[in-house]
This record gives sequence, C-alpha cells and structure tokens, in this order.
Amino acid sequence: MLLRHTMNENERIILNMIVENPFLSQEDLAERCGLSRPMLATYIGQLTRKGFRIGRANIVAKQGRSICIGGAAIDRKYRLAGPIVPGTSNPAAGHTTFGGVARNVCENLVRLGGHTTLLAVVGDDASGHALVEYMKNCGTDTSRIKFATGAPTAEYVAILDGESNLGVGIFDASVADFLDVAYLQCNTSLIASTDWVFVDCNISADVLAWLVREARQYSCRLVFDTVSISKAQRLRGHLHDVEVLFTNQDEAVVLLPDGTQDLTIPDLAAALVRNGVRVAVITEGARGLTVADAEGVRRIEAVSTDVVDVTGAGDALVAATLTALMEGADVNAACRHGVAAAAMTIGCRESVYPDLNRESLDLFMKKNLLSEQVR
Repeated sequence: MLLRHTMNENERIILNMIVENPFLSQEDLAERCGLSRPMLATYIGQLTRKGFRIGRANIVAKQGRSICIGGAAIDRKYRLAGPIVPGTSNPAAGHTTFGGVARNVCENLVRLGGHTTLLAVVGDDASGHALVEYMKNCGTDTSRIKFATGAPTAEYVAILDGESNLGVGIFDASVADFLDVAYLQCNTSLIASTDWVFVDCNISADVLAWLVREARQYSCRLVFDTVSISKAQRLRGHLHDVEVLFTNQDEAVVLLPDGTQDLTIPDLAAALVRNGVRVAVITEGARGLTVADAEGVRRIEAVSTDVVDVTGAGDALVAATLTALMEGADVNAACRHGVAAAAMTIGCRESVYPDLNRESLDLFMKKNLLSEQVR
C-alpha cells in the first residue's frame, strides 16, 4: 500500500478555509476555527511540513504534482551500419535530441498529463537555453532550472550497434557539480509541497543524502532510478526512504548487503522490499521487468516491437508507471503502462516518443492485450 498524505480534522478545516479565502489573516482564521493564535500557528506549521501549504503565504499545494531532479542533457546518437570494430572508423548515422534521465522522465510525465517541475542545471550556452525553451513549450515548469556559468550543458553520446543495442555510452556531466545542496535548499518549499519526487542518481552522494533527510520531514514520496552501477552506490543505506525504485539486476546487487550477488532477479526484488523499498522494479530489457512489494513478486513481460533506438525506453517506463500510480492504479497495472510506454519509445529514434499521450498509450495497450501480461 502506498503512503498518502494525512491530516487531522482541525488541519482539514483550516486548509479548507485557506482554499476558500487565501487572504484570511491568522487572527480571522483563529476566530473562525475557535482556536487560540498559538494553536492555529501550530496547525499551520504542521500543514506546511506535510506539504499542504507552501511557505509563509497561504499558497496551497497542488495535489498530484511531481518534481523531477537530476540530469538534463543533449543526446547524440550514432547507429553503426554493423558490429562495432575497435581501433578504426565505423560508418554510422547520427541523430541529436534532448536527453538526460530526469529530463526524459519529466517530458514523458508532462505528455501524459502531469503537472511537473524540472529541477536541473544546464550550461549558460546555446544548448542549455534551447533545452529549457523546449521543455517550457512541452508544458514543463522550468522556472527553477539553473543556468550555470563555467560548464557546458551535459552531453550524452550513445554508440548503437547494427541491431540498435547500446554498444557504448559516453556522458560529459561536469555541469552536474552545480546541482548542489544550496540549489535544492532554495527549492525546499517546492519539495515540501509536492506529492511525488523523482530523482535520478546522477546527483552527487551528498546531495542525495541531503534530499533523503529533507524528504523525511514531509509526506512526499521519493522515487529513484539508479542509472548505473557506480551511481547506484550513492543510494545504498537509504532504501528505507524509497517509495518506488527502478533499477536493474547488477545495480540491485550494489544496493543490497554483501552476499546477494548470486540471487535470482525475483529474490533480489524481494530483498529490496525487505530492506525498506516499498515498490521495487527491476528492469530486464527485452524480457520485461520484475516487480515486488508487500504483496509479493510478479513478472511482467515486455511488448515485442521493432527496435529503432533503445535510448530513453527506461525513462518512459518510469514516467508511465508513476503516472498510473499517481492516479491510484495498483502496482501491476502501473507497470503494464510502463512497459507499453517503453515499447513505444523503442520504436522511434527520439529519446521521448513524440506522439505519447494518454490516448496513444491506452490504444497501444489495448492492441497488445497488456492486461494479460502479469503472472
């Protein structure tokens, strides 16, 4: 069962009054509620800590809102005409698009109807400004994105083999150093007001640790993508604070205590839950995914589709799964949405499927009978 925000009766009455009239003074609120000023201040403080009220003004948090924190980059993809041949030039067809795990997840969320803010750092260069303008036009709240001087916008280069599988990936993310604790501290009230916070492990270990500690004070649910084996280590020791975890087999081993490297994928998923993760999703590429929670472990098959480019498929899976969870779907149904969005993304050369929306996703799921894919 996913955790929900909770309010006592007095908090609910006060919040309803604020919604009806945000300009009421604390004196008026106290009189209408039959409370003393000190007691009213206590309840208002609790509403702020729980994320129902933002800052000092009577600004009420938007329910169903999400934040994406992490990487925003330029993706350059090169598909080879055949197998990679080391030590020589390899003929390839190139394509450039916007990428970054958090940015990709954010765009997918917005395309699926979400109210999403991107917390990321880009260079104060042409690439950075183009990326932000693109996200703004998509419907993302870009007001908190930071432009850094002294570092270029992050760039990811993917070399795909003749079968469109990733041969090697190269990531220049020096600008990520500017996504520091001070930057997130400037956005504490936003984090406190948000239902769901997605974080990719591209952020540094100290920033991740600060974010986990801060989130404990509020009712927001933390969702992590481990990104890679080396970056997954940053999340080790913080599993009890994770609402939903997206990872793969090798990264899951890094997160768990020593001695788990020989566990099967279902056993790894169950171990993640025993170690504190509420919903653990272990992706398996073309084989689908394994998901575990307090109800047990299930396998959800991938959708068979023609592969054009695998880049961004995992990010689509994350976003569609989260969208369904935010709307109250059960974990199995949410993951079926995820594998459908991943398959749609694999079938195009963009990092985010350009025609993704609620209708196209629902139609794709009906065509592929995804309601029958859990066992």
